[in-house]
Amino acid sequence: MEKTYSILIQFGDGNPVSSTIRAKDGCDAQDRALALHPGARSIRITGVIEVHPSPVIKRKVVKKEPRPHPLFTDVSVEQVENIVRTVQEEQLLQCQQLRARGISYRGIAKQLQIGQTTVRRWLTTS
Repeated sequence: MEKTYSILIQFGDGNPVSSTIRAKDGCDAQDRALALHPGARSIRITGVIEVHPSPVIKRKVVKKEPRPHPLFTDVSVEQVENIVRTVQEEQLLQCQQLRARGISYRGIAKQLQIGQTTVRRWLTTS
């Protein structure tokens, strides 16, 4: 968004010159004014005359269909949940069998590659 600023330029001779400049912000306006009036001693912005909104660029939104994962194209969410549940049930059974043989929680966790907290929770709740 650009704005048209009114500026007051002083050259040190006692006769300030009033002008306008178009810039994106106040700093840019001062820089442009100094470039246009190289002998100026001071440049003061006295106000904003007009605001020029940026042109609106309409972009076409294209919805992309989610790509199926190549490994899971034939499997539904329910089937995956059933597989996970079956694996956990097998691990729970192995956990109980290992504990029955006197193996520690740490040993069970290491052997089944699960956390000690999980082993403790499974064995105390089942």
